[in-house]
Amino acid sequence: MTKEVIMGAAVTFVVFCLFLYLPHFLGSSPLFAAEEKLIVFGRIQDDPVRAVRDRQEFVDYIAKKLARQGYSEGRILVVGKMRPLARALREGKVDFFHDSVVPTVVLSRWAGAIPIVRQWKYGEAEYDSVILAKKNSRIGGVADLKGKTIGFDEPHSTSAHILPRMLLVENELKLAPVTLPGRAKQDEVGFVHGADGNAIHMLVTDAVDAAATSTREFKELRPEIQDRLKIVGRTRSVPRLVISVRKDLDPKVVKALKEIMLNMDKDPDGKVALKKQQRTTKIDEIPPGSFQLLRDIEKFVFSHFGKQLDSW
Repeated sequence: MTKEVIMGAAVTFVVFCLFLYLPHFLGSSPLFAAEEKLIVFGRIQDDPVRAVRDRQEFVDYIAKKLARQGYSEGRILVVGKMRPLARALREGKVDFFHDSVVPTVVLSRWAGAIPIVRQWKYGEAEYDSVILAKKNSRIGGVADLKGKTIGFDEPHSTSAHILPRMLLVENELKLAPVTLPGRAKQDEVGFVHGADGNAIHMLVTDAVDAAATSTREFKELRPEIQDRLKIVGRTRSVPRLVISVRKDLDPKVVKALKEIMLNMDKDPDGKVALKKQQRTTKIDEIPPGSFQLLRDIEKFVFSHFGKQLDSW
């Protein structure tokens, strides 16, 4: 990507942020009244240029299909953490968003966001997580992790932290943070956090005794690395990605939006827009059984992390 394209995308992002928030500071003067009805998609990501590039065609397709509801254009608001997106949802500055299960349940609690459909990211309806250890270790199951240290990815990661951590807690294991190269106490499971994808690196370099990741990430490891590892624990499966709407979005718009997304895979243009959006193959209804699992995860997250969530 050229510097000119990157700068252009960055300027567009900044201008859009001003478009959203300037009226808040300048009041409701007719001079600044919006002439267009926009459908706004929210995204939590550190790289706004990539976030917009990967999703703009998806949002444009939906905006075009919502023309009967009076929408003329689709925009994307990118933020770095969950709190700003929660605020934008409450203030009506974002209409819908997608994310993995953990941000979905947090934003549901903070902003009243309502999950409406499931997105098949990478062609997967659901995904689960695994806990890995080296094949030559004496760890045969999660119970053997007492006195050992496990590596997680970033705290907000659904697959490489929250789901595996829930599995350990469900097995009545006590977790405690450690600072490497320190070791865990004999009656505890020590844990450390790394950057995205770093947990497995910590395991293969012997910094930790076990690591958490998604099944998909494990299967995509190079054969020579995968052959050195074994699965010692597996979590429940959750929806791969969830699309939610703000709580006060017009029900007629919600109905139309949902119908559009559910039928995208039946339209050639819709298929193209889906594929460019993280190789999505379809969007379908959230299985009824998944809602209870979402509630279980929400309860776990808020009971275990509290104010830590503000940094996610």
